[in-house]
Amino acid sequence: MAAAAKDVNEVFSRLFDHRPFLRGEIDYFKKEFEEKRGDREVEQLFRSLELITEIKEGQIEKIVGSSDDNLPRTIADIQVALHMCEDTLATDKQFNTEELLAKKRADRSARLGAVQRDVDEKLKLLDDTYKEKEKAMRLQFEQLEKNAGYGK
Repeated sequence: MAAAAKDVNEVFSRLFDHRPFLRGEIDYFKKEFEEKRGDREVEQLFRSLELITEIKEGQIEKIVGSSDDNLPRTIADIQVALHMCEDTLATDKQFNTEELLAKKRADRSARLGAVQRDVDEKLKLLDDTYKEKEKAMRLQFEQLEKNAGYGK
């Protein structure tokens, strides 16, 4: 009976126990993957290290030198711009727009009043002149009627 159990166990493990097969497949895949990949990551790390070293040794000094050359002028330009902004704000505060608008409205109202008075005076003059001319013409027509004998 022990031999039968051992045979059943062996048949069972051959049919349903896939661990040895899977282990072999995983090892094969790992070996193929590592061969194809090679040492790319290590090479990339070395390239990165070379670039960092190059930047550290050469580029930082250039950047510092360029900054030392250009920063004072840039700071001066920024200060000039700041002063210009402050002057603009001061000018804006000096010329308060609401106050300026109110003053201009008052000036326009005064000019409009003067123009209206001038027009009224001219209209009155025209009316007076018209009335005088009408009166003179009536007198003239009355004189003509009297002279012609059409009078009453």
